[in-house]
Amino acid sequence: MQSEIEGNHIILKLDKGENVQDRIIEASEKYSVSSGTILWGVGMIRNLEIGYFNGKEYEKEVYPDALEVVSFHGSIASNEPRLHIHVSAAQRNHGVIGGHMFSGDADPLLEVHIQKLDGIKLERKLNESSGLKELYVRK
Repeated sequence: MQSEIEGNHIILKLDKGENVQDRIIEASEKYSVSSGTILWGVGMIRNLEIGYFNGKEYEKEVYPDALEVVSFHGSIASNEPRLHIHVSAAQRNHGVIGGHMFSGDADPLLEVHIQKLDGIKLERKLNESSGLKELYVRK
């Protein structure tokens, strides 16, 4: 992985086979990002595991082939789960799939833009009614 920071903007370039979530967490630690946003990602992902929340649980599916990233964005919280990423990706036939990203590997590469938040703290707290660890925003 290559990475650089300018102001509060961090650019990552992940190489083939690198786990996307692991590298985003690694960069977050390197640049002291306790709260942030993932503004965009472009490239390709293989072994993409995504889910659709049906109101009770995630219905997951894994796509082993390399997919072209169409959209990629999310948040970085100060507590677990640190990452909440949504992704849309195009298949070879130009069909698009998408959902909540659980895992995936860059293939051949993935570029990611993270914005570090200094004045806003993002935390996740369990909402008993939804059953989800939802975002809580504070100064």
